[in-house]
Order: sequence, then structure tokens, then C-alpha cells
Amino acid sequence: MKIRYQSDQRDIRWADVSRLIKAVGWGERSPEDLEAAFKKSSFVRFAYIGDELVGTGRTVDDGVYYGWIVDLAILPEYQGKGIGSEILKELESDLKPYISTMLTAAPGKGGFYEKLGWLKQSAAYIFPRSERQKKDFTEQAD
Repeated sequence: MKIRYQSDQRDIRWADVSRLIKAVGWGERSPEDLEAAFKKSSFVRFAYIGDELVGTGRTVDDGVYYGWIVDLAILPEYQGKGIGSEILKELESDLKPYISTMLTAAPGKGGFYEKLGWLKQSAAYIFPRSERQKKDFTEQAD
């Protein structure tokens, strides 16, 4: 299985990104909204097997102090094959000059990051925008 990683947004089929996001259970995101969001990211990665998009990740940052790794998503059938680890490693490297690098793990995926040396924060907070966010990302779910 030969995996090709891409670090620019040239020739990205945003409908494929939308399908990948939906496949990992993050709901519907329009191709247009995804394109707009990714275009504002300093660093991006896309993973392909042949012409099939199998993974993605990007950063949100202020250019100096804080960098967040977001939207790290791998098609379920390709999880556990090192693709997410490689994308994460590359984005970590991109953000190395920053003072702080953080991420928010999808529910149930914390062990993946901890295995790779990430530490769970003791004082991170979210202002939930929906009941699902409250349920998925807080200890105060009903």
C-alpha cells in the first residue's frame, strides 16, 4: 500500500474531503465550507492511496504562539495503518516553532494521541454550541 502525502491544496476535490468527514462520523460539512476553512489554515495534509483521499489534517494558528491541529481524519477502513500518525507527525513538525501546540481529540480517540506522546490537559474548556458537543466533549453531559 503506497501512501502519497500532499501538503498543499492544489487539485483537492472538496467533495472527497466532505465524504471523508462524514465517514468518520463528524456529520455533514459542505465542500464549499471545507474549502474555505482549509484555505485559512497555515498547514494542511492530505493522504492518498492511488487517487482515493484516505486522510486529512490541518492547523489553526496565530502564526507565533498557538497552534491547533484540527480535522485529523482517516477513513475508518484505513485507520490503524500509520496514516494518522504520519499526518500528525508532519503537522507537529510544521508547528514546532510555536510556543504551544494543542488539539482536540474526537470522542474515544484520546488513546491514539496519548500513545504518540500527547498529554491530556487538565484545564481545557469548551463553550458547547450544541447538545452533541456538550455530550461528546464534557463531563457534564445529561
